[in-house]
Amino acid sequence: MVKVGLTGGIGSGKTTVSNFILDYGIPVYNSDSKGKTLMNTNLKLKNDIISIFGESVYENGILNTNLLSHIVFSDPKKIEQLNNLVHPKVAENFNQWIWENNNQPILVKEAAILIESRAYLNMDKIVLVVSEKSTRINRVSKRDNSDLMSIEKRINLQLKDNEKIKYADYIIENNSTLEHLKLEVLKVVNKIREVN
Repeated sequence: MVKVGLTGGIGSGKTTVSNFILDYGIPVYNSDSKGKTLMNTNLKLKNDIISIFGESVYENGILNTNLLSHIVFSDPKKIEQLNNLVHPKVAENFNQWIWENNNQPILVKEAAILIESRAYLNMDKIVLVVSEKSTRINRVSKRDNSDLMSIEKRINLQLKDNEKIKYADYIIENNSTLEHLKLEVLKVVNKIREVN
């Protein structure tokens, strides 16, 4: 089994890439969405989040992601605190997922901060999705209805692409059409299949 880490900065299009990978028959674990699920369903994690960020981050037992994002993205120390709570739970859940899918030749873990969190160390191959900054800002603005300043802040909190490239085995550029992107993803998938 080849464990592949898929990463890229906010707005790079890594979720679109992971959807194409799914289309090619390879299971993908989405760390970000799984983290959100665990923040709503894991009682210990919920209590730990409340103890640090206050009861207001949950409304009727459901995480207010906008409020929590506003709190953590205004203070790097708070992001670190949140990551220290969530990442171990996601790692446990991912290991369980690997066990459940151990008959698959290739498994992909999609994570925005795969390198920053050092989760890349548990992967066999790393795929990095890169995109021009203006394109990324445009995508995030449309997707999240966010203002330029908050998007820039989130981009600046992540490792720059030229740093991430040092860790990547494969780079997918996402500055063109979806058709072109799908072909680029297929090329990388075929290269990984050859490794396996």
